[in-house]
Amino acid sequence: MSQDLRVTLETVTPLFLGGADPHGAPELRAASVRGALRYWFRALLGGVIGDQDLNALREAESAVFGSTASASPVVVRVEADDSFTTGNFRPLLHNPQKSFTFPAISPNSTIRLSLLPRPPFDGLPEPALSALAILLLLGGLGKRSRRGFGSFKVRDVDGNFLVRCSSYESAESFEEALSSALEQARSSVSQWSMKRGIASNSPANLPAFPVLHDAHAKVLFCRKQFPNWELAMKEFWGLLRSDDYRDNPVFGFARSQERQASPLHFRIVKTKQDYHILLTVFRVRFQNTRSDWSVMQKFLNHAESKWQGTWIFGGHQAW
Repeated sequence: MSQDLRVTLETVTPLFLGGADPHGAPELRAASVRGALRYWFRALLGGVIGDQDLNALREAESAVFGSTASASPVVVRVEADDSFTTGNFRPLLHNPQKSFTFPAISPNSTIRLSLLPRPPFDGLPEPALSALAILLLLGGLGKRSRRGFGSFKVRDVDGNFLVRCSSYESAESFEEALSSALEQARSSVSQWSMKRGIASNSPANLPAFPVLHDAHAKVLFCRKQFPNWELAMKEFWGLLRSDDYRDNPVFGFARSQERQASPLHFRIVKTKQDYHILLTVFRVRFQNTRSDWSVMQKFLNHAESKWQGTWIFGGHQAW
């Protein structure tokens, strides 16, 4: 187990993190971070033990992040410093006809995130650190985090961690850091699950939930440089809303009382001087509809060509 971990983060895109009032001032909440950590831990663990033994998954998740029956050994704290600012931002930046705004934490704000062992535990479980590393490199926080908002950059690390601020100096260093972190995080979770007596297994043909397995997940980092996050976001939406992909259910949907979360995570990465597009996709089993995953593959190939993409994970197998 590791001791305390403190990470200083810089917001790259607006962070829509509402409190009790969704139209009120944004609030930094540890519960939001904990929920995101659970999501990425589940994806990591599912990539190791598959998606069939749900009891083993629930027990493992509870051991790291707690449950209604037992407290988590991990305490999550999040706070802002003096650079923390808020403003009103458009959540649909790509659509000029929808100019409404929501309050958000502004880009370039500094946030301090801490993971601490809860007494009587004397250290942090390694899977919690692995989940945090993958969250900070692939994911985001808050509303519309799968569409580029709530992206972060690591500015400083106090403690033993997979992610270092040097990973953001250039596109090449970020690629190397992401590839290394993915490998180490998956290995760490695999070793941890073996010690707990959980057998490794391959996920089903179409997993029931997102899993970080190279047959069912892809990560594409794009080297094309953008001068600001707004332009990178508009470029992404320009492709997603083009005739080939517009309203295709494989990208997720909300209709009448049916909703399917998008399997496509779009994140904006800020290096020393530029902004880049990062895409993560999980091939999953949709609840009430069939999806043509060849359309998603076509979209990723289009992005690879358009934005100088490099496959970090899962690029060897076409869907």
